[in-house]
Amino acid sequence: MARMRSDLLILDANVLIDYCSAERAILTLVSEHVGRIHVPTLLLEEVQALDASECDRLRLHVFEPEMEMVSAAGKRRPGLSFCDHLCLLLARQEAWTCVTNDGTLRRECGVDGVPVLWGLEPMIALVEMGQITGDEAKKVARAIQAENPFYITDKVIKAFEEKIETAARRRRRR
Repeated sequence: MARMRSDLLILDANVLIDYCSAERAILTLVSEHVGRIHVPTLLLEEVQALDASECDRLRLHVFEPEMEMVSAAGKRRPGLSFCDHLCLLLARQEAWTCVTNDGTLRRECGVDGVPVLWGLEPMIALVEMGQITGDEAKKVARAIQAENPFYITDKVIKAFEEKIETAARRRRRR
C-alpha cells in the first residue's frame, strides 16, 4: 500500500460513489481510523448519493473551497474534469492524500508530488487495524466491482484480495 504523508484524505467523486453504492459505513471507518475525509461542496454535486447532512452523519468533513482554488481548478489540465483538478489542487495545497482509481488523476498527482491511494486501499488499513474483517473488505470490494466494473476489474479484485489476506495475517500475528 502506498504510504500516506498525512492522515488527511480527499476522495474523488467516483470513489465516494463506489462506497456509497456498496457500503457507506466504510467511509465513516476510513474517516475515523485511516484519515479524515474532506469533501469540497462542489464535489457533492457529482455525488448524488450524498448531501451535506449525510456527510455529517458519516463523519466526513464538508467544506467550501476558497474562490482562488475554484478559479485555479477551472483552468483544467488535459484529461482532468473540474472536480478531479480541484481534488488534485486541494490535495497538493493541504498535503492530503488523494484516493482515486482514475489513471489521469493518479498520474497528475505523481507529477505534483501528491500522495495517492487506490480506492480500495483504505480498506486494507482497516483490516490491519482490526476495524473490519478481511471477508467484510472482500464483500465490499465485490459490491463495488458490481457497480463499477470499468475500474474495478477481476484483476483488481484478485490483487486486492491477496493484499487483504496479507493484512489479515499481519493482524493475527499481533
